[in-house]
Amino acid sequence: MRRLIRDEFLQAFEQVDVIMGPTAPSTAFRLGEKADDPVSMYLSDIYTIAVNLAGLPAMSIPAGMPGDMPAGLHLVGNYFAEGRLLNIAHQYQQVTDWHMRCPNGYE
Repeated sequence: MRRLIRDEFLQAFEQVDVIMGPTAPSTAFRLGEKADDPVSMYLSDIYTIAVNLAGLPAMSIPAGMPGDMPAGLHLVGNYFAEGRLLNIAHQYQQVTDWHMRCPNGYE
């Protein structure tokens, strides 16, 4: 299964340099909000599992504050393309201020 996932990513990287998408299906949740809902907490990782199975470099960077809670942008790169990911994240931070913001009550 890991090989099939890896092969799909390799096909995509023949056409693109980086894959971007949401880090999670929803914004971050408040501390303790999902403590009694382990399934919901598990599902918040659904977009990152394939990348981990493929062993690709990836990172999440702040990408907004919808509903006053942080949302993440997931960047996925090809094998040995960590430098490209770091450069893209740096360039994104140069034109946004999401990395400087905190949700109300957490400042």
